[in-house]
Amino acid sequence: MGLIYAIILIGVLIFVHELGHFLVAKYFDVKVLRFAIGFGPTIVSYTRGETEYALCALPLGGYVQMLGGDLESIEHLPKEDRERALMSKPIWQRSLVVLAGPVFNIVLPVIIYFVFAMGVTTTIPSVVGDVFEGMPAASAGLKPGDKIVEIDGEPIGYWYEVIENLTTAPGREVKLKLERDGKIVETSVTPQTKTDTDFLGLNVRTYGLTGIHPATYGPTLGITNPEGPAAQAGLEHFDRVISIDGKHIRRFDQIESAIRSSNGTALKMQVFRRSPISVDFGRFYAQHPIEVTVTPTKVGDEWTIGVHNAEMFVSRIEDGSPSAKAGLQIGDMVTKLDGVPISNWRYLNRQISNAVNTKVVEVSEETGAQAPEVDVPFEITYVRDGKELTTTLTPKVVKLEQQDFFKLDIGWGHIPDLIEPDEVPFPFFKRLAYAAEYSVSQTWEFCKMLVLGFVRMAQGRLSLDNVGGPIMIGELAAQAGKAGWDRFLQMMALISINLGVINLLPIPILDGGQLMLFALEKLKRGPLSFRTRQIAAYVGFTMILFLVVLAFKNDIERQWDDIAQWVNEL
Repeated sequence: MGLIYAIILIGVLIFVHELGHFLVAKYFDVKVLRFAIGFGPTIVSYTRGETEYALCALPLGGYVQMLGGDLESIEHLPKEDRERALMSKPIWQRSLVVLAGPVFNIVLPVIIYFVFAMGVTTTIPSVVGDVFEGMPAASAGLKPGDKIVEIDGEPIGYWYEVIENLTTAPGREVKLKLERDGKIVETSVTPQTKTDTDFLGLNVRTYGLTGIHPATYGPTLGITNPEGPAAQAGLEHFDRVISIDGKHIRRFDQIESAIRSSNGTALKMQVFRRSPISVDFGRFYAQHPIEVTVTPTKVGDEWTIGVHNAEMFVSRIEDGSPSAKAGLQIGDMVTKLDGVPISNWRYLNRQISNAVNTKVVEVSEETGAQAPEVDVPFEITYVRDGKELTTTLTPKVVKLEQQDFFKLDIGWGHIPDLIEPDEVPFPFFKRLAYAAEYSVSQTWEFCKMLVLGFVRMAQGRLSLDNVGGPIMIGELAAQAGKAGWDRFLQMMALISINLGVINLLPIPILDGGQLMLFALEKLKRGPLSFRTRQIAAYVGFTMILFLVVLAFKNDIERQWDDIAQWVNEL
């Protein structure tokens, strides 16, 4: 099946490439003698008009044979055919005929990405789900549940518009209009300046980072004030709010909105409370509903009941673990890591893991596969019973059995309660504009990345081991085909970009090499000699042969274990 996927993928890309040459040649009235997909013996062919269309046995290429491909052949042509020979056409027309193949390969991904984008009929609205502590959005006063309706005077309705406007404004003040609790709030935010580095180690782009996310937290509670209205009413850590005054609650920001809008009026809350059930092989939690009445109190200018979403509340401490030794307890709310505010549990663990892994690599180079002794202490700031405390947490590095891998043992956990945003209908004309922009920008980014890769290979900064050939393409096509038609088309788009860019390289016998020869002909103001074009062809053939051998070598090395196993089974 993998072979079939590979043949389909390569066949389509070759057809598109040769179709570009064919159509533009026809447009300029160049006589096309043969349109062939593949090389070698002909499997099937038919002739229509003056052109033979053929499918050949080796589906690793194709060609469009045009009348008068070189000057020598033109001299022997009848006068009526000589005007239709390729080499008798102006250089600019010949160049467009040659350029059309790679261009069609680059246009194909634009079409594929455009179709995918147009197939997305719903999208995420411009509603803030989460605001990260210590980031510009938090400093600007943005809150979960805020709907961004305007950025720098431009109406906003969807999350992709928010991203486009904020990421393109690093270090620049941006004016926002928000809809909060039915009222319009104005503020401004200055995105942090960040720089992306690609896999080649190059600075690709500078962008703005604001610290907001469309996903939001669910209605699971953590108690921040043991003397507050929520605690006094009987609410506990990890209670999950179901409804307030009969209104269904799905997100934590709905709880905050109800509290802000209450003006001190008592709120009837229905919640689910966890009850542990211990068995021999673990612990489960049952939930039962209870009802409480909570009356918000005013602190400063805002109404509050003394609760927070449960994201940063510790829900599990393992006996004897590093977190237990640090004195942490269930119900503690982690607020800072090494003095830096933090409001996302996954980000907290990632920061700890990255710092420890860096040390593990340093130590492992000396100790080999043994579990290294790594001492990386972290200062954890947390809130317990309304008081801010600090402790030192030193994670433990544990080697996995029978593997040369290590895992990080902290011995804590939380209750993940992340709610993806509800999508809204994406109007056709909005979707059309988005799809057009997305398809072009996506294709351009991949083209740019591929060109940079070739530059780095030429500089010796990127290994030639990254070059792949038909075996690698077949493997990728098979994997993508098994994953579904959408993945297969995305893989086809990527390889089509590769084919288009590679064919534009200034190597004789490739399209880019032909364009280079045309440019030299233009500079010389006359045709190049047969000897010059012959030498160029030999050089080009040698270079292509080297790349083919290199690609096959890399492919075989990647698959050597599978090949050896297959040989042994024979």
